[in-house]
Amino acid sequence: MNEETFALWMRPQYTDKSVATGVSRVRRVEAKYGDLDDLYDLDRLAGVIGELKYSVQDEQSSRPNPSRITIGGDLYRQLASLKNAVSRYREFRDQGGETDAITAAAIEVAGEAIRERREGRQFEIERHLQDSLRLEIEQLEPGLVIEDGGDERSVESGFIDILAKDQKGDLVVIELKSGTAKREAIGQIVGYMGDLMAEEPDTNVRGILVAADFDKSCQSGVRAIPTLSLKRYRFSFTFEEA
Repeated sequence: MNEETFALWMRPQYTDKSVATGVSRVRRVEAKYGDLDDLYDLDRLAGVIGELKYSVQDEQSSRPNPSRITIGGDLYRQLASLKNAVSRYREFRDQGGETDAITAAAIEVAGEAIRERREGRQFEIERHLQDSLRLEIEQLEPGLVIEDGGDERSVESGFIDILAKDQKGDLVVIELKSGTAKREAIGQIVGYMGDLMAEEPDTNVRGILVAADFDKSCQSGVRAIPTLSLKRYRFSFTFEEA
C-alpha cells in the first residue's frame, strides 16, 4: 500500500483524523493479508472484502469471525469498519491511484496545497464542535448515547462525524457543519444513513444535521425526509476573575 498517496487522495473528502483512521485500518488488514496493491492486481480486493463481510444476521447467529484478523470487542462493527476501509482503497485504485502514479515531489506539492485549503478557521471550528459535542451529547437531544466508541464510524460513502443511539434504540447519524449548511450536506448525511440501513437492516436510522445555519435549499430538502432533522448550534461564554 502506498500510504502517502492514499492519504493524499482522501484528504479533500475527510478530516485529518478520518484520513489517519482509514490508513490505520487498511494497514491492519494488510498486516494479515499481505500487500493490498498485489491483491488488487489479483482480483480488485474481492477476496479480502468477501472475508470481512459480517452481517447483522451473522451477529445474531453468533457466527465466528470469518477473517484472519483478531477482533476484540464488537465483531460486527469492527469488521464493517475494516471492510469499508478496504473498499475505499479499492475505489482509490479504481480511480488511478497506483503506487507509482504520483512522484514523491508531486505528493509534497499537492499535499501542501491541500493543507492550505483545509487549515482554516472553518475546519478548526468543526473539529472543536465535534469534540465538545461528544462530551455533552445530551445537549443535542436528551437520552442520546455515543455509539461509535469515540472514533468516527466508517461506512461505504465516508466517515460519520458522530454515531449515537437514542432512547428507543434507534441509530442517530450526526453530521456537523461549522458554517451555513447547503444542499450538499443533505446528500452527505442521507448517504450515511442509507449505508447504515444497508449494514443494519433491522435497526431504525435517523439523522441530525448540525450547523450554524441552513440555506433555503437545505431547509426545503429536509421537509421530504421525515427521519432527518436540522439543529443550529450556538456558542455561549462564562467569565471568572483571573
